[in-house]
Amino acid sequence: MDPSSEALHRIDRLTDRQVEDLHGLYLGEWWTNRRGRDDVRRMVEHTQVLVGFAEGSPDGRLVAFARVITDFVYKGLVLDVIVDPAHRGTGLGARLMDEVVDHPQLREVSHLELYCRPELEPFYERWGFTSDLGVLRFMRRGTTAVPPS
Repeated sequence: MDPSSEALHRIDRLTDRQVEDLHGLYLGEWWTNRRGRDDVRRMVEHTQVLVGFAEGSPDGRLVAFARVITDFVYKGLVLDVIVDPAHRGTGLGARLMDEVVDHPQLREVSHLELYCRPELEPFYERWGFTSDLGVLRFMRRGTTAVPPS
């Protein structure tokens, strides 16, 4: 069956099985392929805003996901925007971002922010994201300052 023809359901919580689906999606990407299943489960439990799409029913297979860390006033950081490879090119990534930026809990947040690779900037620009931040620079502290290759 063509993935774009299947009914997709927007979800804001993940079942245990969908956490497994998310972990599987993470394993396929350079930027998340070292995340452990237990850490992913813990992350989902503590995520403030979660948006996903599931196939067939609300408890069906997870095929798209994004999360936001926020204070609900000034800042929201959009993280882990990911779409199952079989659903890429169908507009699902745009639907996912529409749901994030229009989320009722995020409407009053002054700044939504994210980071992405340069080739994805045009995708995010349609929602008003810009890399022109003047003198601001992104900084990181952690076990490694260099993203995995």
